[in-house]
Amino acid sequence: MKIAAVQFYIDHNDKPSNWDRIISFVEKAAKEKVDLIVFPEYVIGGPSPESALDKGASERFCKLALDYGLDIVVGTIIERDPEDGRLYNCCYYINNDGTVLMEYRKVHLWHPERDFLHEGKRGFDTAKNRFGITVGLAICWDIAFPEAFRHMTLKRNAQLVIAPAYWTLEDAGPIGMKHNPNSETMLIDYICTARAIENEICMVFCNGADAAEGQEKSPSGTMAGGTQISVPFIGPVAHCSGGTEEMIITDIDVKELTDDAEKVYKIRQDWKEGKIFGVLILALP
Repeated sequence: MKIAAVQFYIDHNDKPSNWDRIISFVEKAAKEKVDLIVFPEYVIGGPSPESALDKGASERFCKLALDYGLDIVVGTIIERDPEDGRLYNCCYYINNDGTVLMEYRKVHLWHPERDFLHEGKRGFDTAKNRFGITVGLAICWDIAFPEAFRHMTLKRNAQLVIAPAYWTLEDAGPIGMKHNPNSETMLIDYICTARAIENEICMVFCNGADAAEGQEKSPSGTMAGGTQISVPFIGPVAHCSGGTEEMIITDIDVKELTDDAEKVYKIRQDWKEGKIFGVLILALP
């Protein structure tokens, strides 16, 4: 699969300009014959209840996927559930024919998000895409929880996990930044490599971009960067060079990498044979 991840600058005050630039990146990816393009969390308007949108936003992405003939992971959109009236942080994997392959609502909300969002009650399912690859979705702080990845890989056979994010350096708070002002970038890099290797998966992590010259800085702080594609045996095979807007593209053989990792490490086999410590914790429905 040829995969693009866009470390995308999100203008919190100008949703139309965000849409215009999303289309521009999709056009560029299509010219590069990309199979899948990934955008970051809160891609339309940033992390606030005022950014909530109806289903028309995801439908617009569906039309983009169909028009340009490539799969799209939307990043995330804040949506209000028509039944319970609550706001959820929603991620979509959209097929190149414009249909939704899977939807995921963020389970592990970052602490400030809990003031206006509700956690998804059903998470970490997987689905097989048009390339025969079993895909899972996570969002931002979800990647800090290895249990979610174990569930996707060992119970749901994930080979590729995609994680849009909106992650800032200030998420460490004054306490964390006192020890290391770039601790969140370090955390992202280490976790992405660890999740790829320990679960025998390929992983796409896609963060929002920091403001470049002439752009308004995010009210949430300085974006931590770290957008990358990480795989077993290697770690990152593509990584954004800094924190500002950039699209990375790489072609990876997901099946070969994950199959070879299992041949060497046999983690999935050990799971099936009940040889992994704490296996009962993963006895989820």
